[in-house]
Amino acid sequence: MLITMLVVAIGLLGVAGLQLASTRYQQTSTVRTQALLQADVIIEKMRVNNANLTFSNLLTAQANPETAYLAEDEYDAADALPDDPGCGLSGQPDCTAAQSAQRDLREWRQSLARELPGGRGSIFPVANAGGTTEPNARLVVVMWREKAEAVTDENTAEAADASCPGDPVPGIRCLNIWVTP
Repeated sequence: MLITMLVVAIGLLGVAGLQLASTRYQQTSTVRTQALLQADVIIEKMRVNNANLTFSNLLTAQANPETAYLAEDEYDAADALPDDPGCGLSGQPDCTAAQSAQRDLREWRQSLARELPGGRGSIFPVANAGGTTEPNARLVVVMWREKAEAVTDENTAEAADASCPGDPVPGIRCLNIWVTP
């Protein structure tokens, strides 16, 4: 009888461990799916408002990056919001393409902060093989804090994701998507 109880107790502990691991992986999967959805939001906005993503506007885009879907920030600076352009909402004048891009970037960063733990985002220009900047290509980077799987105490270091821009920050994961709207 005691041996049977011991075997059943060990089996129940194993089932509890599997349930805990399943819950942790489900949470990680949910956050990664949300990161992909957030990247899709800004990519679709760039596709709709692509007037500033042309070769003739490249110098203007480099001078005013927020108005051409550029926000080249590492994780620590990627929470800065562009200024509100003061257009496009009820009672305000219509936005120009540049103002729309600025509003889109602002709203996207606000959404990342709301929807992802430690959520931030950056958009980088892309250079071709010759080193020339492609006017309409962008690297969209969604960054978030992911709960460490193996951290069991305060003395265990979190891993850093090498795919993140700049100096990798421990515990931060990045989703990188190259896009040509």
